[in-house]
Amino acid sequence: MIARPPLRAPVSRPAVGRAGHQPTRGLRAVATLALAAIVAGGCGSPTPSPPAVTPTPTPSPTASVAGPAGSALLLLAVADNVRVLSLLRPSAEAVALPLPDPSTMAVTPMRNGMLVALLADGRAFVAPGGAARLLVGTGWRPLVLRWAGALPGTSIVFGATASPDGTRLAAIARPPDAEGPSALLVLDPAEGRGVIFPLTDESLGAPPAWLDDSRVALVQRGRDGRTLLSIITVAAGRVVDQISLRALDFGTSGDARTAVVHEDESRLLVGPTEEVLERGRAPDGGPVTSPSDVVRGGMALDREGRHLAAVVDDEVAGVSRIAIFKRVGGAWQTATRIPAPRGSSGGAVAWLP
Repeated sequence: MIARPPLRAPVSRPAVGRAGHQPTRGLRAVATLALAAIVAGGCGSPTPSPPAVTPTPTPSPTASVAGPAGSALLLLAVADNVRVLSLLRPSAEAVALPLPDPSTMAVTPMRNGMLVALLADGRAFVAPGGAARLLVGTGWRPLVLRWAGALPGTSIVFGATASPDGTRLAAIARPPDAEGPSALLVLDPAEGRGVIFPLTDESLGAPPAWLDDSRVALVQRGRDGRTLLSIITVAAGRVVDQISLRALDFGTSGDARTAVVHEDESRLLVGPTEEVLERGRAPDGGPVTSPSDVVRGGMALDREGRHLAAVVDDEVAGVSRIAIFKRVGGAWQTATRIPAPRGSSGGAVAWLP
């Protein structure tokens, strides 16, 4: 567990509803997921209790990760107040996978299919055989990390993403009910070490997006209350540039060449990462979501930026789905919509290698 000061009541301003921005359901969903993790996992105790491993699912004929590379997804969501991990395939229903602990905040695919799970308090677990081994009963095992630095105040770990070479993780930490103080976490699972870099500006809670193997981009909020994209080096945690950008979330493809901006509750804009950084603004176009859809959860581009997955809530049907968009030439088309687990809303998605 990451060292931290004694818990105290948060004193930061609320995470939403500040000058220049109205409260959004997307941000409220982030805070709700974090609070659920704290209640379930008891985050913040000086000595963590042994993790309660969720039951191993019973394999079924459709429970397979076989298929073309990048054709399966992981969804980490909250269903009926319980965090659940699901394997999603366009041609099959969601299949349950075990979690190492109820307070798991991120499950990230790494090189060679390994999965790394981060708990709210900074503990980590690995599934060396990935989703395929979890399906047949091979569980998670603890990953011992040597941490440099400490989480600020009452901060907990939110989402995480893998570097383009698949060897490191970048994660964001902040309080569950406020945007600051925040910190960037950089982990090297193979080396068993991690570094925590305190951040000056507040952070919305969206996971870091890798720009290359040495930099990440993070959606933060400046002193004027407006959102901005901070470019941060992973070696020193130094902010080297900031771009004024209206965004709730910002992500990049596995090779970091394509970027997606979640501009508001229903607008997703996709384009070359280099152009976003050079022009200092979001791409001009992207997929068209259904009029009844609200992008309430996470989003993820695949390795080459040709497929985009977004967790949407259908306000007409009252259910949550994962909308998959495919780039054909210069246009985006809706490929399919995968039902999320019953009772779930929002969540984080990641493409399997």
